[in-house]
Amino acid sequence: MRAATTRAVLLAPWQQRDRDAPWPRRLLAAAALLACAATAALVPGSGRAIAVGGGGLLLLGLWMALVASLLAQNHPHAARFVPGHVRRLRRVALGSGAVLSLALAAVAGLGLLRPASPALLWLAAATLLSFTAWTMRNWLLWLVLSFGVPVVLGTGLLRELVPLWQALQAAWTAEPLALLAIALLAQSWGVARLFGDGDAAHREAYACRERLRRVSQAGMAGTPDGAAVLGPVGGWFSRPFERATAAWLRHVLRTAGPAPRDVMRRLAVPLHGHQHWVRQGVSALVALGIAGLSFVVALAWVGPGLQSHWAKGAYGIAIGLAVMGLNPCLVLPQMLWHTRREQALLRLLPGVPLGAAQNRAVTAMHARHAFVAWALSTAVMAGLAWAAGDASLLTMSMVALPVGIACLLRDPARLRAPGSWTTVLPLLLYMALAWGLFGLEKKFGVPAPWFIAPSLALGLALGLWRWRVLQAAPQPLPAGRLG
Repeated sequence: MRAATTRAVLLAPWQQRDRDAPWPRRLLAAAALLACAATAALVPGSGRAIAVGGGGLLLLGLWMALVASLLAQNHPHAARFVPGHVRRLRRVALGSGAVLSLALAAVAGLGLLRPASPALLWLAAATLLSFTAWTMRNWLLWLVLSFGVPVVLGTGLLRELVPLWQALQAAWTAEPLALLAIALLAQSWGVARLFGDGDAAHREAYACRERLRRVSQAGMAGTPDGAAVLGPVGGWFSRPFERATAAWLRHVLRTAGPAPRDVMRRLAVPLHGHQHWVRQGVSALVALGIAGLSFVVALAWVGPGLQSHWAKGAYGIAIGLAVMGLNPCLVLPQMLWHTRREQALLRLLPGVPLGAAQNRAVTAMHARHAFVAWALSTAVMAGLAWAAGDASLLTMSMVALPVGIACLLRDPARLRAPGSWTTVLPLLLYMALAWGLFGLEKKFGVPAPWFIAPSLALGLALGLWRWRVLQAAPQPLPAGRLG
């Protein structure tokens, strides 16, 4: 009986997967294997590192999936009223953590060029798994890690920790097995403390994780209640965006006219909801403001030595800018699906175009929104490429144009309900193409400006073709009625 219940707890992540949509997972696995194979072919001698890194990420992914499932199973009611439930979850977590930490230590040992102490590798692997488990329990630990490491490295605090590090090295050299046992016992106690017993603190923590899970699902599916489920904090955070959208709506109502352009400006507010261009613009300004403030703080701490860190981090910044430019192409069709109930009433408003004119109006509105976002992100990225002295960063924006057009110019009448893969798959395609162009530029010396003309030509051709197709498509609103 105990073995059967333990097996059920252990296999819950696999059994609770979405069996109706296996192909996105298969495509993701195929894309990962293809990326590994391409990297191994382009970079000589990297096969061992790729195999070791892939094996380590696979083990870490299994651990994260298991911990997420165990935390979801640790419902306060089950913890309080089901005998042995919490003890069973702890037993599965500790046993799986021991096995996976040993496997991860073995994989890391195979990847090292020099032999290392097995005890030290086991300690490092167990520490990584324990910390990862607690970050899934409390996401604020990621903020501590994200800001703590740059602060320690940039302010010189690492030099202050050298005596402590030397003392730990001396203690480890003297009694490695004793310190390993103490550290593993402490980490085992920490993993066991992940699971609550159904008290008030456990109920509050579980409710908080559920709200975060719903926010994550809402964000991936494009539903409009992402911030609302966070309670008062989400309401406070979303208030500036709501006020900006309300101010724009008052403006368009005050200047309303009979022209189709004025009508579509008013319709865009309910059609696009929390993805309206005003809200997206405010979000972009907030993100850029935070990035600028972080840069100023880092410059004050690090000083002139920031230039080397800036050049190394420019690639990641470019990806973020490109995704900001690509975002309207991904979310605007989803918002048409989520607002389809209102669209039947919006079509009755005076001056709303019908038939082919409505196709042209909706398509032009989306295309204008997406092109402005792409052009602004490209302009910022051009400045980033100039500051970093790396023209290959522009490939991030060039790839976003045809991918965005392919996602944006779909037949609204035949849309289907969006899910998590609706956004993930285009982003994976974008990342694969961007990585391919970046590899061509770095490995084979193909100049980055050579990609600009083909990308613009491909995007223009794709846009013109889809424009002609959409003119003959059924009336777009209400969206999804023929899907």
